[in-house]
Amino acid sequence: MIVRDPVHGDIKFSNSEARVIDCLQVQRLRGVKQLGTTYLVYPGAMHTRFDHSIGTSFLAKIIIQNVKQNGFPIDQETEELISIAGIVHDITHVPYGHTFEDERKIFERHDKSENFRKLLSKGELGDLLEELGYKNEILKMLSQKDPTIRSRDDPWKGQVINDTICADLLDYIRRDCYYTGINKNYDNRVFNYFMVEDGKLVLNFVKNRMERSDARSEVLHLLRLRYFLTERVYFHHAKLSSGAMISKAVELAVKEGQISRDVLYTLNDWTLFNFLKGYPKEKPKDSPIRKLVERVENRQLLKRAYVLSSATLSSRKSRDEYIKKFNPPTPEREQVEDMIIDRLQKMTKKNSINKADVIIHCLSSSSLKEAEVLIKNKDKKIVQLNVRPHPSADIKAIEDGYEDLWRMYVFANAKYAKEVNKICEETFGRDSEYSPKKRR
Repeated sequence: MIVRDPVHGDIKFSNSEARVIDCLQVQRLRGVKQLGTTYLVYPGAMHTRFDHSIGTSFLAKIIIQNVKQNGFPIDQETEELISIAGIVHDITHVPYGHTFEDERKIFERHDKSENFRKLLSKGELGDLLEELGYKNEILKMLSQKDPTIRSRDDPWKGQVINDTICADLLDYIRRDCYYTGINKNYDNRVFNYFMVEDGKLVLNFVKNRMERSDARSEVLHLLRLRYFLTERVYFHHAKLSSGAMISKAVELAVKEGQISRDVLYTLNDWTLFNFLKGYPKEKPKDSPIRKLVERVENRQLLKRAYVLSSATLSSRKSRDEYIKKFNPPTPEREQVEDMIIDRLQKMTKKNSINKADVIIHCLSSSSLKEAEVLIKNKDKKIVQLNVRPHPSADIKAIEDGYEDLWRMYVFANAKYAKEVNKICEETFGRDSEYSPKKRR
């Protein structure tokens, strides 16, 4: 089978790979957008988890070919195993999954091993992988969460799909740039550096006993590009606002016992919206859930009413206290939102204001794994790029950049953004870094 991909061109798949692609659990990903609500900011960002899975499989094969050229033998069966792992690596994703899981913590992460085991325990995909003899090995590969220098096992197969620099990242960076219209890319030279050493996938920074400056600069370029996308696309304030609105709708539905991860596996981006608009069944038109979804559909987004950043706060400890209180769906976050809504109702004398009009959205701290790249240095040792023996200025700048991206937002109906700004400054005891625009 040959698939024409707009990013990578023609991609050839074996008969076994084609059978995996045609399974229902993989085809479901055609209805799950790769970047969630980013299309409301970058209209071209309509690409899907299915597209990305195809591309990840393709780039996994490119990495394998370079590993083989660098002296590590890989048989054809192992190549197909890793390629198929690339095809299925996102099957546990739900619509708007990163927003629900990473940003709002409504559900646990999709890539937990029990989610893979559950989805592959029955159904045509699990049966097919069992028939091909790949099921157990793929479960092991996709469940491995620490393929670093600390791992004692033989992790290189899983690292091809899941690591700081891997087929997954190399596809989504190139694909996300393409579909958002951002004119940036990385050079294919980076594939030349992949090798397997001591059972681990590493990037070779050595040639003729000297450190390769080209390898270092190319990897740094890739890490900066990842940061650029995070700043410009993944953390765009309108994308975060729309994501927070959908998440709030889902949080309210979860509280009413109407939705779960299992339900989400039966839905795509569009059917999720229709599902949410039906609750509560008694008065769906008056439901905050329905209002939030319809506003996202019509791009009537909540606006920034109050913003805090790392620069505002005196210490990382102070920031972490905000994260603990307001990042997951805690009782305290709900109490503060209710208090803001109550004060806003009294200030404006409008009882129609409800949970669809004010949302606290606090980002979690970066995992700071963006520079945890395993490299082989000139001393023939495998070390992490960001601790060799101490982070260089350019690596430190990337890590500091992620720290500086942290924000806590209070998003509000544009009609009341000024009022909410005032209430929040009194509530939190800090001036907002952002001043809401006056209503037109």
